[in-house]
Amino acid sequence: MQRVKDRFHNPDGKRYGSLQSCIRTNDLELVGDGSHLTYFEMVGTFGFGDNDYETSVQLWHSILYDLNIRVTEVRVHPSRPDHKELWTGRGYNVIEDDSCSWSDGNISGECCELFCGNLEIGNLVNPLGNSTDVGFGWERLHQIVEGKHRVDETSLFQGGHPIVSDHCRTLQVLYENGIEPGNKGRNYVCRRLIRRILPLLSGQSTVFDEWIEQESLLRERCLKTGRRKWRKYSDKPPEWWWETFGILPDEMPLLGKNMYQK
Repeated sequence: MQRVKDRFHNPDGKRYGSLQSCIRTNDLELVGDGSHLTYFEMVGTFGFGDNDYETSVQLWHSILYDLNIRVTEVRVHPSRPDHKELWTGRGYNVIEDDSCSWSDGNISGECCELFCGNLEIGNLVNPLGNSTDVGFGWERLHQIVEGKHRVDETSLFQGGHPIVSDHCRTLQVLYENGIEPGNKGRNYVCRRLIRRILPLLSGQSTVFDEWIEQESLLRERCLKTGRRKWRKYSDKPPEWWWETFGILPDEMPLLGKNMYQK
């Protein structure tokens, strides 16, 4: 959406499809619960200015049909009452939800979310009221099709510790795109993911073993310095420790047993 949103303001009446690689670390602490991932793929189609909402509903219906997902297993939350009939006519369980709006701060529109059980599998957005954006999560559809209770149990993953499995998958994408561990932006994301799984790797071999070795040495140096400075600077917030000594928020408990007990 972010890469094409300008086209909603300047529509040309055309439709496009995409398979977008996404890395998300906003809810990092939830990764490992069986439904959240740091790396996932979003599949979607965009209609710029044609506002053919009914065609978009039919597209979603066709996708689910082709995947042998029964409509009776899908719950639909449209925000507009006049969109309800487009779903009920195809046999879906529909729950009107006027709170299901969408906005990124500059573009807004009506929204319709689709669920299988408690798992959101995709949505249909109507940006500016004149276009359509159909999106669904590739990994979550795999989970439904394969009948798994957790997304990390599907054939897309290699098993093992769920957080390690997820982070290694993300790190491989970063590695293949030349994004190395560092202190800022995407490089910081790379470093944080590596450092987060270091205690859990247990000698596991990866394509980015050189990173693992470098970050292991760096982590030990940072922690050694941090423990030496802890008594003097124990009142400093986690952000200060990262900016000053390169110690990540996740590593703060390793500096002192009673750091949170003032």
